[in-house]
Amino acid sequence: MSGASWVRRIASWAALLSVLVITSIALAAGRVQWSKTTIKENDAKAWKIEIKIFLAKAPDTAHIPVKFEFSPTAYYERAMMDGDKLVERTVPLVGRQDIIEGVDIGFMDPGSGKIEKGTQFSFKITRAHGVEAGEYRVTVRDARNGQVIGTPTTLKFEGENEIIDRRAMVFADPKDKKKKKEEGGEKAGGDKEEKKDDAAGEEKKDEPSPDEKSEGPAEGPTVEKPGEVKEKPGGCGCRVADTRGSSPAALALGLLGLGLLAARRRR
Repeated sequence: MSGASWVRRIASWAALLSVLVITSIALAAGRVQWSKTTIKENDAKAWKIEIKIFLAKAPDTAHIPVKFEFSPTAYYERAMMDGDKLVERTVPLVGRQDIIEGVDIGFMDPGSGKIEKGTQFSFKITRAHGVEAGEYRVTVRDARNGQVIGTPTTLKFEGENEIIDRRAMVFADPKDKKKKKEEGGEKAGGDKEEKKDDAAGEEKKDEPSPDEKSEGPAEGPTVEKPGEVKEKPGGCGCRVADTRGSSPAALALGLLGLGLLAARRRR
């Protein structure tokens, strides 16, 4: 037998031994049977998980603490695209933090009061725990020693996540434009009305009122003319001729006439 054949035989025995060791460890830790691996979200926004756990032997206590580790592997995205088209797709997730839920599972049979090595258990997980619609790699672990129970399984949580708006951004809002046009129309109409009111007011001011027409023109202040003497109440009523504008010849004739008149009266 050649050396190459010996190497192949040793490698095959090593692989078989590793499989037996892994299987024995899994059987020693127990196994998990999932009622459903695709679970729909109910009206209470929760996913109900139903499982059966079988241990290698009955535990020492009636209840043992168990951890459920949910590792996000995919997210069910719902996006609104241009044209108001809703698109749903599965987005792979890498390096997300695990969501850990701890519960106490009882192995006591209520009918007989004995601790059994197998039990049936169900619990609810909600969005309040940080879970969303998507796919998760779930690992069940014994919290007492950290040993994995069964093998990790992928669960699909069906549901509607929040819609992401991926439409092109529109800077001008049609509603704002319509509002501005309406405001502009109101302002223009207001200006036209104000102009009409102003024009009507001016026309009314130009036309005299009926009282003003009946009373006639208002008397203005009197202007004194040069050489005119105003009459004063209680006077004699005599007027003195204005001699400022008379010539010397006229003045001489006047004096001569007065002298002749005086001579006649003496006779």
